[in-house]
Amino acid sequence: MKLIALLLLVCVAVSVAIDCESSEIACTNSEKCIPHRYICDTGADCSDESDEDYDLCNAWKNHECETGSRTVECTRNGETKCMSIPQFCSREDPPCDGPLDRRVCLMLANGTINKLSNFTLPPEVRDNHKKSNQLAAKFNSLLNDTISHPNCPSMYTLVGDQCISLFYVGSMSWGESRAFCKVLGGDLLTFTNVSQYAHIVQHLQRHELSSDFWIGGSFNNTSGWTWLDASPMELGSPYWATRYSPNCLSRNVTTAKSETRCYRYYQVPEEVPKGECVSLSFEHSFHMTDEDCLVKKSPLCIYEGLDLPKPPKF
Repeated sequence: MKLIALLLLVCVAVSVAIDCESSEIACTNSEKCIPHRYICDTGADCSDESDEDYDLCNAWKNHECETGSRTVECTRNGETKCMSIPQFCSREDPPCDGPLDRRVCLMLANGTINKLSNFTLPPEVRDNHKKSNQLAAKFNSLLNDTISHPNCPSMYTLVGDQCISLFYVGSMSWGESRAFCKVLGGDLLTFTNVSQYAHIVQHLQRHELSSDFWIGGSFNNTSGWTWLDASPMELGSPYWATRYSPNCLSRNVTTAKSETRCYRYYQVPEEVPKGECVSLSFEHSFHMTDEDCLVKKSPLCIYEGLDLPKPPKF
């Protein structure tokens, strides 16, 4: 009898097993498969209503993207896009970073709708909350060196004798960065001399900021590389990142007639620009690089107002 009972249990288990398409997921009771897009669409498509579970829908729905519960924000390689939740969960090398509860991805990988409380995140994911708080503590510790100073307007700090906004936690395109600076009463930073550039780089390095920053330089086919006021950008040392050329480059140095020198490294933009907007690159020790204007970076603003707050009297 025990053997028969065991066989019956196996038969039942096999009978309720269900194979779903890659774009589908099984209801909790394994009655049928439903498309991912039916999850939390306000209509119960599973007879057990598991696809409209309250906790699941709280995690599934979001307000970050225009299409609501069908898409979620995914940030990869500094770029943020809206995509379907299954796409979000399948992205690798690197994976998506975003507001979605990662237990949703575990449920999709399992292939069956289930309560999120039945899934446990791996330790490295659970530690993200702690890491987030650590980043918040770092942000607070850097306020006076990035976006706050008694001698500057709100959202600016004092670097040398200029009020500069180093909103390093920001992530936006070049155009959005300039619009952001305008809202703050400034514009993207432009360099007028080497001393000003050195002050900025020393400040970024001293406070161990690791973001790339958009500045107010760009390229067009008519006038080449120019600042925001249409004045030409100086192309060379010490501003630009070092490039390698397969060809020998000449330099204005005196050599003996019998001596041959081949220079393959130079400090100018790419011969064929990688992009038409200029950034200060952390990877290149905050030298200038030509970048795609749509890549997300942090804005580096300079205050353009004439009247600065006076320092407090003691």
